[in-house]
Amino acid sequence: MPGRVLIVGGGICGLTSGIALRQKGFPVDLVELRPDLRQQSGIGLSLQGNSVAALARIGVAERCVRSGVPANHIDLLRADGALVAHQPLIPMGGPDFPGTVGISRNELHAILLDAAETSGVAIRTGVSVDSFSADPTGVSVRFTDGRDGSYDLMVAADGAYSGIRAKLFPHIKPTFCGQAVWRAGVPRPKETVTTELYVGGPFGIVGICPISADEAYIYIVESAEGGTRHPEADLAALMIEKLEPYSAGRIRECAAHLPASVGISYRPLDWLLLPPPWNRDRVVVIGDAAHCNPPVLAQGAAMGIEDAVVLAESLADEATIELALEQFTRRRVPRASLVVNNSVQLCEWEVKHLVSPKEIGRLMTETQQALAQPF
Repeated sequence: MPGRVLIVGGGICGLTSGIALRQKGFPVDLVELRPDLRQQSGIGLSLQGNSVAALARIGVAERCVRSGVPANHIDLLRADGALVAHQPLIPMGGPDFPGTVGISRNELHAILLDAAETSGVAIRTGVSVDSFSADPTGVSVRFTDGRDGSYDLMVAADGAYSGIRAKLFPHIKPTFCGQAVWRAGVPRPKETVTTELYVGGPFGIVGICPISADEAYIYIVESAEGGTRHPEADLAALMIEKLEPYSAGRIRECAAHLPASVGISYRPLDWLLLPPPWNRDRVVVIGDAAHCNPPVLAQGAAMGIEDAVVLAESLADEATIELALEQFTRRRVPRASLVVNNSVQLCEWEVKHLVSPKEIGRLMTETQQALAQPF
């Protein structure tokens, strides 16, 4: 009989994990400190082909593709809007799936939440783990609402600043990578059919990503000093100022909507890679809690989704939880490490202007080729 599992965290990784585990027959409880899982911070994201293939393994890929903006190429443009190239995307999920899907974060979470509830995941919001003790036989938990619980396995999917990881691995903390990202939700320009990357301007990258028929987000990736913060009331004006050197028509169109945007954010970018194994006794750390990186490869969500699917498969395949966690480690650590290490390398090259665009393209292509392999 499958053991009882507790998932801590109701983000992309946690919800995917709950769906995958229920489909393998495991009883699952999920706790999330936020009160409403349908209201997410952030505007949208790009699901790369390998993440779409992983979502297909839990039966939600088709709905994600229908709800988002699929494409098999990205457009590279100069700061003045001149087209440099229609860059084909390596089909990292195989020929049955698009190379990328831009999608609203709220829409993705709604899809995953509906699937989790339908599959029988017992979800409690406004609650997290207050304390726990783990040994080779199980995990005892005291929740923040005063309840207690006993589980065969606890899955920490509580993000880059994971409280569970901090208790298990207190010496492992996120490291600033020298870059920050600005993001803002805007109406989708009519001519924007896929992600557009504007190169050759004063910043590392300026991009526009369509996420629905009428929505998009614009972003700036720039070098930054550690600890830099900006008052929320100043974000729109600062972002408009940063976009002034870009004369491309669609960037100007997006910039004109920034004063009315309700989703502008500025975030310094960190990275983290937890050394293996990612578990202590019957507690395992997955997703951003185990590995996070700057978004230069657009693989943050993908790696967490893959983690969740592989963990469920490993638990179903093996006779014991211990053997399953060993299989999970073997399957996930090399792939996640590749993404983190190459993302940090690309970030360093961009910050310090160490190499040519050709060399950056080479490393990105090699990474995509590796991620196109089965996981």
